[in-house]
Amino acid sequence: QIWPTEGDVKMLDENDLKSLDHIGVALHRAAEAWTAEFRTEMAARGFNWHLGASGEVLAHLGPSGVSQTVLTERMGLSKQAVQQLLDRLEADGVIRREADPADKRAKRVVLTELGRKDFAERNKVKRQIEERYRDKLGKKLFGKLDKALRKLREPD
Repeated sequence: QIWPTEGDVKMLDENDLKSLDHIGVALHRAAEAWTAEFRTEMAARGFNWHLGASGEVLAHLGPSGVSQTVLTERMGLSKQAVQQLLDRLEADGVIRREADPADKRAKRVVLTELGRKDFAERNKVKRQIEERYRDKLGKKLFGKLDKALRKLREPD
């Protein structure tokens, strides 16, 4: 018999549900909840680009700017996708592109005054979310969580 029977499919479905109950899913859902809270709060403060994909660019861009090539590598997206996201941010007045002093052929992405305000506000919002998490978990458990997450990022 090549095709699974109805009983086989039911067993597979139940096993699939069990396989979804692991730490990876919990970490992913926690990250999604954090991101949703961050985006909502940033939009409430007037930085609406965080509700869309273009806001993700800003997570890879600090006050000193970065070359567009490095930004593309950091984001793991195609040049065209990053270009479109940057076009939106530039139209909103958040970033500007200028010649890279190290390589005149390359473009450097820098924050405008509005972009620097966004950067400062992002840090405030991140700290406020962190404080809410600390209050929810308690200082000791939050410290353990922070330590564990940092350890998981370390190479083996």
